Amino acid sequence: MTVELVEPMPWSFTDSPGVLMWTWLTPHFVARITGTEVSGGEVDRRVVRSYAWDVSDLVRTSQGLPRTLVEGTAAAFEEAELCVREHVGKCYDPRLGYRRFAGPLAFTFTLTTGERLDVSGYIGTRCTVTVLMPDRTERAVAGDFAVSHYKWRLVSGDQVIEILPEHVLRITNRSEAAERADAIVHSDIHSGIGRIYHEDPRPGCTGRAGFMLGTVDHAGAPRCPLHEASVPQHLLR
Repeated sequence: MTVELVEPMPWSFTDSPGVLMWTWLTPHFVARITGTEVSGGEVDRRVVRSYAWDVSDLVRTSQGLPRTLVEGTAAAFEEAELCVREHVGKCYDPRLGYRRFAGPLAFTFTLTTGERLDVSGYIGTRCTVTVLMPDRTERAVAGDFAVSHYKWRLVSGDQVIEILPEHVLRITNRSEAAERADAIVHSDIHSGIGRIYHEDPRPGCTGRAGFMLGTVDHAGAPRCPLHEASVPQHLLR
């Protein structure tokens, strides 16, 4: 994942036999990335087997020690650093100034479909969020959209609904709905459902034969150069 970020990470690096460590210490937390070297490799080449990362809170400690908030492992340093950026941006109040290190990662969430979505463009707009319920049914809720740490909030009148993004199937807002109508529904061959078109698959099409005879379905496929050349990328979901 490539993310354009303004602020470089202020790591302090230490090198000890078999272990490489990057540490970021602030008044509020300590973040660490630890690389474990593979022994017995080439003399002039250092090979790191994996990178462990964690973010620990210094404001509310555990028996006087930093309290681990989140941790994980990564195959590459860059991946571990992105994880630290994301969680620092989500864990702490933006007034503390750490969000500049997270950039769009502070607003990027994984939906129940597995899609990674940056929702910063939805903040402050009237949105409809479709949630997958425990019984596998779908429920749509609407309101003014906001993000609070790891949760989404929809405000409608005096009601505030908090939503976990990992339970979300999709999110739309009024401007996106209008754009979708202009970009997709105007098509003479569009079925009016998702990315399904009244046409048989043909060479160059990224879709597959639809459930209904004489249709082609592009769900989960890359942009189709034949049917979706003018459709904005963020609408192809």
